[in-house]
Amino acid sequence: MAAKTLTQVLAELRSCGGTRLRRSARIPDAAPLIARLVGPCRTLAVEERAHGLAFRLQGATDSAAPFTFTCVLHLPGAVVLTAAEQAVADFLCEGRTLAQVARLRGVSPNTVKSQVRQIFRKLNVESRVALVRMLSP
Repeated sequence: MAAKTLTQVLAELRSCGGTRLRRSARIPDAAPLIARLVGPCRTLAVEERAHGLAFRLQGATDSAAPFTFTCVLHLPGAVVLTAAEQAVADFLCEGRTLAQVARLRGVSPNTVKSQVRQIFRKLNVESRVALVRMLSP
């Protein structure tokens, strides 16, 4: 069996997951494809995150073009944010203000403040900087 190029493996993964790979997408039968992609990679860093462990990996394609990517292994019993809390956390990680987040989400600033308090409590952080460090790759 001939070795597949990175482009071929990514194309197969996309076909499993639809037209676009979504963040946190669950793709059935993707394990063998991901194993081919990750197999020749070396680990650059391992970090503990709110959802589990993040691994930053580095590899090269057949044409020796280097690439890096981060994958997160979700641990059972890890803290899970609601969809609304995750959206607010993502906006905060982008550097948005509470007023901007409220406007973008179509809710009141007080609702966003409440969600931020919940996020900080669940993730055991006390600042936006700590939140970004925990959630960003």
